[in-house]
Amino acid sequence: MEQRLGNLEPPEPTTILDSPFPFETGTEVHFPTDVIPISEVKTQGTKIPFKIIKSEPNYVRPIYEEHWHSTYWGGRWSYVPSRVHYALHRIFPFYAIGIAAELNFQGDMGISFPTTTNETDLDLYIVVFQTSITDVYTKGNQVVVVGTPKRTGVEVLSIRTADIHPSNKDKLLLVQLATNGAELDYALISYQPPDFWLKQKQKTNELE
Repeated sequence: MEQRLGNLEPPEPTTILDSPFPFETGTEVHFPTDVIPISEVKTQGTKIPFKIIKSEPNYVRPIYEEHWHSTYWGGRWSYVPSRVHYALHRIFPFYAIGIAAELNFQGDMGISFPTTTNETDLDLYIVVFQTSITDVYTKGNQVVVVGTPKRTGVEVLSIRTADIHPSNKDKLLLVQLATNGAELDYALISYQPPDFWLKQKQKTNELE
């Protein structure tokens, strides 16, 4: 029971204002500094192609999933602050660059979707709830996903990182969900180059 409680809540009473994930602390240092209004990203930036790899227009986002229970997979997805964190957002970018990371992400999302691996053409996947996506734009370190809000539905789109040209690769990408020029939600993620997997393969070969 003590272990289950540890998977459910922080060890001491505390207030968490930003993110419950230790690896995301201090992200303000890496927040892009050249952020411009969404309207300018659309008019001055580049409209980039995207693929919808999953679309369920009538999907109802559950309040709670069976596998989020503390008895499932050792409480892998049961931590309450993380559940609240995910519930507060509706856009989630993700790279399929590890089996464990992919398992964790899709478990947290409560949905599954297909991913592919290409040594020289990495995809950035973006899960969007309750929005019908129409366009994607980018400029600098910003990626703006434009759509129409809905009461139901989930869409997963993929874009090529080769189509993103950050002005500062040491800073995070700001992925924004927008409608009528206004931000509905946002998420941060590092930029990974198109040849990510090729570089990983080369590093492995060097160690052998």
